[in-house]
Amino acid sequence: MAPSSSRVAVVYNPIKVGADEIRRRVESRASRHGWTDPVFYETTEADPGTGQAADAVAEGVGLVIACGGDGTIRSVAQGLIGSSIPMGVVPLGTGNLLARNLDIPLDAVDRALYVAMSGRTRSIDLGEVRYTDGDGRTHDDVFLVMLGAGMDADMIAGTDDQLKKRVGWLAYVGAFANTLLRGHRIKVEYALDDGESTYAKARTLLVANCGMLQGGMVLLPAAVIDDGQLDVMALRAKGVLEWTQAGAVLAQHTVRHRVRSIRGSGTPPEEREYRRNPPVDFRQGWECTPGSSRSRRRSRSMARIAAR
Repeated sequence: MAPSSSRVAVVYNPIKVGADEIRRRVESRASRHGWTDPVFYETTEADPGTGQAADAVAEGVGLVIACGGDGTIRSVAQGLIGSSIPMGVVPLGTGNLLARNLDIPLDAVDRALYVAMSGRTRSIDLGEVRYTDGDGRTHDDVFLVMLGAGMDADMIAGTDDQLKKRVGWLAYVGAFANTLLRGHRIKVEYALDDGESTYAKARTLLVANCGMLQGGMVLLPAAVIDDGQLDVMALRAKGVLEWTQAGAVLAQHTVRHRVRSIRGSGTPPEEREYRRNPPVDFRQGWECTPGSSRSRRRSRSMARIAAR
C-alpha cells in the first residue's frame, strides 16, 4: 500500500505514558484530521522502536508517530529507513532534543499530535555511526541529533533515571558536574571529508546534526538539521583559563541565537565558517571518519558513545 494511506501507526514507550491514555488521545485526534484505523505498537527493552516501525511500514500505513524520548524517536526513524512514510514526533522524554530543534510542542501531547497529523512534512538529515565495542564487535547505528564520546557519554550514563522522572532535564546538571570534576580527556583522531587527520586530547567529541540543547543553550550554532552536513566539536579545555574561554564561546553562541530569533533573521554567512580556538574546536563536513579510513557519513570512537 502506498504511503498515501490514511492509516496512522503509533509507536510508543509504555514507560513514558500509559497505553490507554495514548490510545484515547490518538483516536480523538485521528478522527478530527482524517486519519483512520490507528494501530499501536509498544516498544520493549529488546526493541526500542526499530522493529515496530518496520512492522508499521509492512502494514502499509501512511504515517508513523513516535511517542517517547530521543532514544525511541531515533529507533523509530531507523525502522523507517528506505520507506517514504513520514514520521511524527510526540516528545515524552527528558531531553527531547529533536523536538526542541524542530520547534515541536513539549509537554503537550495533544498539540504535538496536532502537528504530527496536520503539519507540513519536512525532510531532515539522519547520521550513521559505526563503532567497535569493548569486546571488539562492530555495530551500526543512527542518530538524529548528535553523538558524543568522552564527557558527553559519561554524563548520559551517569544520570539517575529516578531523578530524571522527578526533575526532568535538570537531572543532567548534577551528572555533568560530577563528570566535570572526575572526567578525563580522551585521545581522538578524526578526519573530515578528504582533509587531513586531526589528533587531539579532548574532554568530549561531538558529531552533531543540530545544535540546540536544553534550556535554549546553543552548542553548535552552524548546525542545520537539513543541510546534509555534520558539525563536529572537540572540547579540549583544561585549566581554569581555558574552561572560562570555552564557556564564553558557548555563551556567545546562545546569546547570538536569541538575538537573531528576536530580530527574525537567519544565520549570517560568517557564522557558517569554521571557528577554532585552543579550548573549543568547531569543524564541518559531509563525513567524519577515524583517522585516515573512509566511510560515508560515519564516525567512530573507542570511548563510550552516546547517540540520540
